[in-house]
Amino acid sequence: MAKFAIVDSEKIAKDVTYEPPLVIAFGVDKNSVGSRTVTMGRTIIPPGGRNPAHHHTCEAAFFVRKGRIKAYIGEERREYVVDENQFVFVPPGMIHGIQNLSGTEPAELVFTYGNCPSKDDAGTTFVERPWQAPSRA
Repeated sequence: MAKFAIVDSEKIAKDVTYEPPLVIAFGVDKNSVGSRTVTMGRTIIPPGGRNPAHHHTCEAAFFVRKGRIKAYIGEERREYVVDENQFVFVPPGMIHGIQNLSGTEPAELVFTYGNCPSKDDAGTTFVERPWQAPSRA
C-alpha cells in the first residue's frame, strides 16, 4: 500500500539506459513509493543531448525546470521550442522526443506518466535508434 513519502532526486539511483543520453531519476512510482497510478521523475539532458523518438501507452507530461529544449512531436517530428517554466502534454501513442538546445549547459525537466505506475508500465516504444551528437573533431 502506498504511504506518504519524500524522495530526494539527488540521492536516488539514476537511470542512464532508458532514454540515452538522458539521466533520469524516477522518484515516484510503484517501485519507489508504492504508487498505483503515477510515475514522476527528474530528467537531466546533457548539452546538445537528444533522446530517441518514442511513444508511450499512457499520457506523458513534463515541465521544463532549467534550460531551453526542442520538442519534436508526431510522425512528421514537428519541432517546438519549449522554454523554462513551460509545460508540455503528450497524449498516449504520440511520437515525441526532446533535445537540449544548449551546447554548454544541461537542461532539466520534471515529467510524469498519468495512470501508469512505472516506466515499465508506460509501454515505451522507440521508433528510432539512440541519437549520437556529432563529433567535434
